[in-house]
Amino acid sequence: MSSTSEHFQLLNSEIEKRHSFDDLENIIKLCKRGMEQLREDSNEITEIPRFLPCRDILIQSYAMLDQFDNARVTADEAYKAGTYHINVYQAVLKRIDEMEKVHYHMFACLQEDPGLPVDEVRERLQCDKKALEWYITNSKNIRKEWKEDSLFLHLSSEEHSVDPGMKAALVDVETTGLSKVKDEIVEIGVMFVRINRRNGELMEVIEELNELNEPSFPIPERVSNIHGIRDEDVKGKQITYKRFEKVFAQSDLIIAHNAGFDSGFIQRYFPSTQFKPWHCSVRGIQWKQYGFKTRKLVDLCHYHRITNHQTHRALDDVKLTLALLQKKNPWGDYYLKELLKRPIDFPLPQS
Repeated sequence: MSSTSEHFQLLNSEIEKRHSFDDLENIIKLCKRGMEQLREDSNEITEIPRFLPCRDILIQSYAMLDQFDNARVTADEAYKAGTYHINVYQAVLKRIDEMEKVHYHMFACLQEDPGLPVDEVRERLQCDKKALEWYITNSKNIRKEWKEDSLFLHLSSEEHSVDPGMKAALVDVETTGLSKVKDEIVEIGVMFVRINRRNGELMEVIEELNELNEPSFPIPERVSNIHGIRDEDVKGKQITYKRFEKVFAQSDLIIAHNAGFDSGFIQRYFPSTQFKPWHCSVRGIQWKQYGFKTRKLVDLCHYHRITNHQTHRALDDVKLTLALLQKKNPWGDYYLKELLKRPIDFPLPQS
């Protein structure tokens, strides 16, 4: 920056010397003065700076206040003034997008569950981990509370709110056979998740449940050969009904790959789900129109480079289903967004 005005250099030195994120109001004023000067002196820039206080500290300050649009405007102005290489400019915009996603996911989570331990937040939120750590450390809209050597997170103000998204239970059952009336569940897997209702993006994994269950008769050998679950694996095991009923009660909808099969068993074991809305990722997505030859879970996962192996265990299949639904269709939308737009199945109660 040797060829820029002396005033601009002095102003940036002052910003760097005085900047304190405890006094964001004044530091933002100083940085904005620097950006105004940058616009005036842009024709004097002969070397792109790696660090420019008025640019970089202003973007960080706006991100700390959740003012992401202002951060993008600052990055745009800096790029037009010639202080970013194109690849760095694009990386900065991507980072701002990641910060905003963390903000959205964090607020949806803490609005409903204030005071969560920070480790649980880290585990639940589905977003860039570096952006998440930065946001936890620096956001002015997150209040941190220490209790007995553990850190808990709260929203600083109830005035800020975001769309809490939709809650969904993704389910899969392994059974003794195909009859929804006579056969029984030997394993059930559920992922309780929060979804962005606008674009189908996974926001957080709230809880995972996976339990074995001993049926009232031996598991047929031919069935055990498929899912690998044998009588000795389920001996003495029972489903903890209250845990699953709580998740189903809190869910806005239930999703399964081949819901026509899973819904019959789930409704029989958990009658309160009989009138829950269901989405089927076999029938609710236009797989064949997109050129896929089959709608089998393992084949679709292979086509999308997720895996070419399926264990046929309940929670494993649920995780594969979720991974598949977070891939994008030829139009650039998450499959889950497409699935949410499809007509909702209301399976009839089984007799």
